[in-house]
Amino acid sequence: MAISADGTVTSKGQVTIPKRIRDELGLRAGTEVEFTLAEDGTLRVRPKQPAFERLRAVKDQLVEHDIDLEQIRRESKREWSSHLDVNET
Repeated sequence: MAISADGTVTSKGQVTIPKRIRDELGLRAGTEVEFTLAEDGTLRVRPKQPAFERLRAVKDQLVEHDIDLEQIRRESKREWSSHLDVNET
């Protein structure tokens, strides 16, 4: 369901998000939002997810593609360890 509403940019660059859209997105005073500008000029505004939730979403996507996170973690740790060993000598 697409919802469309108009707004006006103030001299300070502020725009009031129309109530109907705020209600649909569950936006309340103090809610952080994320703006994404696509190459075609489309602007997307959505509630910003806490960092932990974003990381969990990435992890879930990786697991869906059978990517072994533990292997990546071990290889990363090994690479960083070898880098630190080189710099200490």
